[in-house]
Amino acid sequence: MAQFCNTSGNVIIFANYDGGALNITIDEDIPNLHIGVCTYENCIITISGPYASNVTEVQYAGFQGNGNNCASVVSATTIVAPAGVLTNVLSAPASFINDVDGNNSMICAYSCGNGYQGGCNTAEQVVAYFLNQFGGNLYYYYTQYGCWASGGYSVSNGGNCCPGVQPLPPVAAINVSENQICVGDCIMVTDGSSGVPTSWNWSLTGGVPSSSTGQNPGEICFNQPGSFTLSLTASNILGSSLATATIQVNACDIPGCMYPNAINYNPTATVDDLSCQFPCIGSNCPADLDANGFVGVSDLLLFVAEYGTTCPN
Repeated sequence: MAQFCNTSGNVIIFANYDGGALNITIDEDIPNLHIGVCTYENCIITISGPYASNVTEVQYAGFQGNGNNCASVVSATTIVAPAGVLTNVLSAPASFINDVDGNNSMICAYSCGNGYQGGCNTAEQVVAYFLNQFGGNLYYYYTQYGCWASGGYSVSNGGNCCPGVQPLPPVAAINVSENQICVGDCIMVTDGSSGVPTSWNWSLTGGVPSSSTGQNPGEICFNQPGSFTLSLTASNILGSSLATATIQVNACDIPGCMYPNAINYNPTATVDDLSCQFPCIGSNCPADLDANGFVGVSDLLLFVAEYGTTCPN
């Protein structure tokens, strides 16, 4: 029984091992129709029919072998399509998804089943590849092992396989190491998106750096207080999505010595913590009550302890 994976789809796919002459009759009015073909042996693809002008792109991605297992000799992979149709013949391009049961390059497919595919691609790999090349939705997928039928294939006959895994536009997500920091602090910003994005556009308002097109911007520092919004647009050929994250940068209290003449002066300190130490000059330093070579809080405490006591006559 023919299968139609998405009745609103505009992508049809054919795959086999032996290649041969693939005649596709476009007998349904499907606007902006895309056709993908994957075989191991050479394949002649011919597009015809009353609605052939609806086809906008035909792409072959396979091994292009010269085994000539079919009745007619096919010396090279070619595409015959109406004028204006974009055609492309690619030799074993990289698969869009890695699958332990399938090849990492697009070379052939002959089954809708699970498990090892004898060196060919899985159905999921084939569908993922062409949907990411074309965009749109899968109308049907037809796969077999042997040469294409001499009578050709009409679009209205549908396919025989609807793989359960189909790629979607990415869902953007942002990972941040902290959401609340102090002025002068840095955070780590990384991509948490799902759906296999292929490009990233970061707006890192208030941060240094303030933008990035890499997958993971890494360390971002904030030198001014405020509430800042980070945004990520993650995209692939099927679409894009936006995610945001808010970073609160506070003018935090920084304890330390606030006296410039002290040897341990901290220019970033906002609250004096009474830790200042002033050096004694020379050997005569009457204020150094604890004789440690510095005048500091410990000397003041000794002075306070003695101040106000009654001196002996």
